[in-house]
Amino acid sequence: MSNNTNYIIDEHQDHIQWIKDLEFYEEDLAFLTSQLEDVSSKNTGSDLKKKVEKFQNQFIIQQNEIDILKHNINKNEEILENKVIENPVAIEHRKMEDDLSLRDRVETFARLFKEMKAEFNSFLAANL
Repeated sequence: MSNNTNYIIDEHQDHIQWIKDLEFYEEDLAFLTSQLEDVSSKNTGSDLKKKVEKFQNQFIIQQNEIDILKHNINKNEEILENKVIENPVAIEHRKMEDDLSLRDRVETFARLFKEMKAEFNSFLAANL
């Protein structure tokens, strides 16, 4: 944790947005997986199979990271809820420490996912 603080309501809104974003990435990942399966079934070259396996592994890693981030966001949300339950007075004016490491992990995940997707789209364009 850091010395940075945010309003509880802002933290809550961030959590909601992050979960929505992660659900979008999860849906996108399912679509990318489907596209990868199509390319793989139509091409049997060993060079291509290695690239397919590389993307399969990346997709598994991305899904695992989505699951971990969702879990950590939900744990932080529980902490917020407990603070509100403990003292429900003027919650819109109260602050709490911002978990900068989680914020950084969510932002890093989004950046890396977009990079992976761009690389995959280049792969698709070359192999359709």
